[in-house]
Amino acid sequence: MQRAAALQQRPTRLAGRGPARPCALGGARPVLGMREARNTHIGRAPEVVAAVAVPQRPDQAPRRARDCTAGAGAGAAAAPQSGAPLNLKVPTYILLWYAFNIIFNILNKSALNAFPCPWLISTLQLAASGLFMVCLWATKLQPAPQVDKGFLIALLPVALFHTIGHVSACVSFSQVAVSFAHIVKSAEPVFSVLLSWPLLGIVYPWYVWGSLLPIVAGCSLSALKEVSFSWGGFNNAMISNLGMVLRNIYSKKSLNDYKHIDGINLFGLISIVSLLYCAPAAVFAEGHMWGAAWEAAVAKMGQGALLQLLAVGGLFYHLYNQASYMVLDQGISPVTFSVGNTMKRVAVVVSSVMFFKNPVSFMNWVGSFIAILGTYLYSLASDKHKEELAAKKKKA
Repeated sequence: MQRAAALQQRPTRLAGRGPARPCALGGARPVLGMREARNTHIGRAPEVVAAVAVPQRPDQAPRRARDCTAGAGAGAAAAPQSGAPLNLKVPTYILLWYAFNIIFNILNKSALNAFPCPWLISTLQLAASGLFMVCLWATKLQPAPQVDKGFLIALLPVALFHTIGHVSACVSFSQVAVSFAHIVKSAEPVFSVLLSWPLLGIVYPWYVWGSLLPIVAGCSLSALKEVSFSWGGFNNAMISNLGMVLRNIYSKKSLNDYKHIDGINLFGLISIVSLLYCAPAAVFAEGHMWGAAWEAAVAKMGQGALLQLLAVGGLFYHLYNQASYMVLDQGISPVTFSVGNTMKRVAVVVSSVMFFKNPVSFMNWVGSFIAILGTYLYSLASDKHKEELAAKKKKA
């Protein structure tokens, strides 16, 4: 009895301790609340990153905080607090992604209507994105990447194909309606499947090939009924698809050894190198047109308004690309990102039709719907194929 009483009076070992210290997760805080991108971002466009990302259940989001505090008995209290901000960030970043993309497409088409020099406008957009990233690195809002000569050499073909994809898209937007150009650009998965076997050795199953049929059918129907159709606009949109697919493929082949560079930093570096490609090519391709086109645009809307339109368009070009990486960095599943990317294209098409009031026939809408639906089905089929490959590797 005396021993029991003594034990009751003895203070426990934990009684004298203060509250459990939170675990430090470390790392600099990236810009705009974005967490530092994961290694899977390296060398991939946002769509490609989504295709290889590992799905994460909602109850897994606060895992690190829960594991760190479990020893102090605070895990149950920490988990809801860690998960709540994530639930708010995902829809917020998706809305920003949509809004920035819609605004960019409207500003870009408006600039091209007033100043029809797509090569120069593409160059200015790359310069704006590169300058934005340099400012982030200089102010340490975004940690600067550590690169070497080998990385820069590996980046050269990636940036070249990015330049081709970006410039040809801008040329297409200058020749046809924004809505039609985006429908044609939804055919990008066709090039991805066709080129993955000879360049990457990836053989896709029948259901991935089958998902391409509605894309081809929808684009064909939309092209047949498009009022603003021109072969130049159509061909440049297709060249853009080819350039972007080759960019993604060569990213996988060339940049796998540089996974320490996150997605947003990689995009900034690609923009800077692409600028070096694009600027001299722009002078050669349309430099003789700039003087007369500038005078006509200034006479129509004023020099200040034109400069503002070009500057703000370049800013939103960078912002919508950064927002897409911010969405990916929240750990959403590939299917969720595929749905978001599909609905983003719908939002851009509808908003551009409403803003510019370009005529769209009923059959054109039907073709657009079929093509966009096909891109979503392709995303699901591609994700399923990746899961099957991953399962086979585990068994092996």
